[in-house]
Amino acid sequence: MALLGNGGILELSREWPEPMALALDAISFGSSPVQIGLNNPDYWTGDRILLACASGVPFDTNDDGYADAPGAHGIYRGGEWLTGPSRAYYTGPETDASPFYERFPAYLTTQDGNNLTTQDGDQFFVFTGQDQGKYFYNRTSDTGFATQFSAYIHVDALDRIRLFTDELSAHNLVTENEITPLRVKVDNFIITRYSANSIYTSAVATAANNIQPLILPSDSQSLSSVISLPAGFEAISGSPDERGWLFQADLKEWALDIDAANLDMTAIGEAFGENTKALVRGAGTLQFLVDHKTSYQGQDTTAVLRLVLLTQNYCKTSAKFYLYKNRSDSFDEIAGSMYYECDLLLTNSKVNIRFDEAITGSADFVATGEIGLKVTN
Repeated sequence: MALLGNGGILELSREWPEPMALALDAISFGSSPVQIGLNNPDYWTGDRILLACASGVPFDTNDDGYADAPGAHGIYRGGEWLTGPSRAYYTGPETDASPFYERFPAYLTTQDGNNLTTQDGDQFFVFTGQDQGKYFYNRTSDTGFATQFSAYIHVDALDRIRLFTDELSAHNLVTENEITPLRVKVDNFIITRYSANSIYTSAVATAANNIQPLILPSDSQSLSSVISLPAGFEAISGSPDERGWLFQADLKEWALDIDAANLDMTAIGEAFGENTKALVRGAGTLQFLVDHKTSYQGQDTTAVLRLVLLTQNYCKTSAKFYLYKNRSDSFDEIAGSMYYECDLLLTNSKVNIRFDEAITGSADFVATGEIGLKVTN
């Protein structure tokens, strides 16, 4: 049986890539620009990612000039790692008389004018002038402390990433909006797709704690290869509604054949082959219209041009083929929305952008999961 549609709306929710576990050496501090070797082609330019490190991230999230990872800063000036405020305040020579070699305060006992008298065991020390209140090691109150950080990524041909403040800058490599990791010695860290859901962020925090003491097999690998993923990952990444319906277009027409026994498998192409046929529940085509003059829930319809990326990366995505959407019950209309929902593999996507015609496109697809008709109020 074939389902045929004339008009309507298409929404897509792309399957998320695997979360990755990375060691410090994945950050190329010696190169310009600084990049992170992610080594996962399922992450795309423009994706928003979440970077998590249990001991603090190598970024200045509170704009104080230091990474929000107190223990990751260096102690020796001129060394490999950036010094934190416990050392940066002192600009004199490193001698036996410099503050570096002094016994720093364990706790404050008295205050006398401009002098701070501290006690460490049986020894007393007096700190005056610029040395007042200085501690040998950086504290959270000195640098700030953040274990998670989000940004948009640009991915190069070698699957190395650079971080940016917004999606447009990530696509266009706008260097003034680039976020460069600070040169501090952070522990193992995680990179995964971004979600603000507390179940997800808690799972990410748990995983970051679990990998912190490990010696990772390589600079970058899937997180599931080194630890068991907390349940919160699948609860969010496995749900199209939680991932978000990010791609959409106005459909001119579409066809979905749900007779699996008689499907034309040419839509899949050689990249998948006959081995996939047992998983297929339907196949079809769609034609869409890209109109830059209109927007739908804050996202203009040029977003559908990413269908080309879905095709190039053979990415599985969830789709909604709307028959009608967000109707009111006025004028005797049926209220709510009605749509077919299924998982798709998109292939053979085409876009027509001739200057004298409307921007249109088409794509072939196969449905790899159950096809359901859903109605919402």
